[in-house]
Amino acid sequence: MSGVHDLQGVKCDSARFGAVARRHPSGVVRRAEPATTGALLLEAAPTDGRTELRVVGSPATPSHEVEAALEAGLAWIGVRDDPTPLGDLAAHDRRLAKLYAVTGPVRLGRLPRLGEAFGRAVIAQLVQSAEAHRSIAQLVRRAGEDAPGGLTAWPRRETVGAIPSWELRRCGISGRGARALHAGAVDGPHLERAEQAGWDGLDARLRALPGVGVWTSAVARRARGDPDAVAVGDYNLPALIAWVLGDGAADADDATMLELLAPFAGQRGRVIRLVERAVGARAVSGPPRRAPRAPLSAHRYW
Repeated sequence: MSGVHDLQGVKCDSARFGAVARRHPSGVVRRAEPATTGALLLEAAPTDGRTELRVVGSPATPSHEVEAALEAGLAWIGVRDDPTPLGDLAAHDRRLAKLYAVTGPVRLGRLPRLGEAFGRAVIAQLVQSAEAHRSIAQLVRRAGEDAPGGLTAWPRRETVGAIPSWELRRCGISGRGARALHAGAVDGPHLERAEQAGWDGLDARLRALPGVGVWTSAVARRARGDPDAVAVGDYNLPALIAWVLGDGAADADDATMLELLAPFAGQRGRVIRLVERAVGARAVSGPPRRAPRAPLSAHRYW
């Protein structure tokens, strides 16, 4: 694969153990994916103005699995996404134009498997990001498949479904989250068929699962590349959107956020990502903190 692609927007894990994807200081991003002959390693590297993607694994890996892994890797780093709608919106909106001038096109990566997108969203329910990352790493370390480069592939759907609830609790996953993970494992084939029918169908199917609401569905769909997913019920997102796109109110609610995003219907999730990237790059300021950082829970089960 050739062409220039921004790998900085690729989501990676920071855990020392239990990381599915990791970013090297050189800019290389690597990801573990399961295969019948042992986990594969996807590696995307910027080289001489190009981005090279390769698959590392057992020579016995069937060719169709290698091809599927390459396609998954292209989607993961955002090559299969079309970022042009955001440029069109920025051309007619002064607020977006300012941010777009700093960040450039916003490509949405797509996690290769719906089960991983759903699992990460469930684990992130009602906890701080740091705690969610810790629980994700523990689950992956507990049930994933080791891959080259010290990475671990996300556990297969059947494996997650077979883990007892009490073991998921030892990973810091709530009882509600454990029930949702088990339900998602059972309903996995139906979720995949719903996704093929469209984002609305997937949203309805996800929200029919126990312990899954609008926030979890949106986070899962966003991780799979839905450009219009909006995580209603998020603790920080309304204030961020209102601060950057609105009148700077740090106490905005979901209704205010949805009103500000309404002109960008169809690309609201991409606009949110644009705002997040612009704040992360310090092109614009984010809202002030509303409270001291809360302590993480005390569970330690490594």
